[in-house]
Amino acid sequence: MLRFSIFFLCLFLSIGLMSQYNWDWGVHAGASNYLGDIGGKDQARRDFIYDVKLNQTRWVFGGHIRYKVTRSFSASFAMMYGRVQGFDSETIYGPRRARNLNFRNDILEASIRGEYTFYSDNDLGGRGYYNPDFRVFGFLGLAALTNNPKGYLNEDNGDFPAGWYSLRELKTEGQDQPYGKFTAAIPMGVGVYLTHNKKYRFGWELGYRVSFTDYLDDISGTYAPDAELETDLARALANQTTPEIIAEVFGAEHPGEIYNYHYAPGYDGTYRNPRGINNYNDGYVFTTFSAGMIIQSKSKFSQKFSQKPRYNWFNGRKRSKKSRAKF
Repeated sequence: MLRFSIFFLCLFLSIGLMSQYNWDWGVHAGASNYLGDIGGKDQARRDFIYDVKLNQTRWVFGGHIRYKVTRSFSASFAMMYGRVQGFDSETIYGPRRARNLNFRNDILEASIRGEYTFYSDNDLGGRGYYNPDFRVFGFLGLAALTNNPKGYLNEDNGDFPAGWYSLRELKTEGQDQPYGKFTAAIPMGVGVYLTHNKKYRFGWELGYRVSFTDYLDDISGTYAPDAELETDLARALANQTTPEIIAEVFGAEHPGEIYNYHYAPGYDGTYRNPRGINNYNDGYVFTTFSAGMIIQSKSKFSQKFSQKPRYNWFNGRKRSKKSRAKF
């Protein structure tokens, strides 16, 4: 992750310093949300943003460096740090609510992406000043990110007080090995920016990330028998349903029967009941406002000759030596 970030940061800095094109930098702050196996609204799963729970929105901030390749195409490198989270207790969908799991994940993301401008107005307002400059763009790229979800233990459990615990090493679904600490994602979305006084740039963007893992929330497969989980803490966090929650969701007539099956009906050696849905990878949304500045680097010709008096016309200044009329 660190090598990925340093490599592309150096690449963009070198391109910007050698090029006669404009490049800019900016800082971002905004909101994040998550799409996966936990929480949601009133169904098992709905794609894209239709399953977003607004009350689970959290924060994201970061920065970018952007290089203008052509008038319509740019490339950018960005670092973002944001939190995503979800709680089954927040959904009205019965099976998830009864499962009663939760998570949060603080994601550090490094991305490189291409941006294509499909609408621009170089003289917004039509006043003839060519200022400010307004652009609407779409983007697509590749990101590397950290993946270390935590789960909240809802009640004191023996030696483990209620609180947040890292889940990856606990292997809560009985995996042979923990899932990776790092993964990748495909960021895509739309954005706008406004350039004021040919120097200051303000923007907004909405980006959806499709990750390469189904474990951003620590849920993907099936319930494991307690005997296959290595620690008491893993057993406590793998299944947090209670008879009271089962009764609330499904009625009081047979909560005990369902609870004894760990909310995932019994294990007979050949079949385990689903804990999550492994047909789709997890995703998340970052939407941010940005503020930054344009940096204009001069061409080699400009850098070499702009200081010499006979080339003062190159920078728009009058020549100091007057010409003499010839008769």
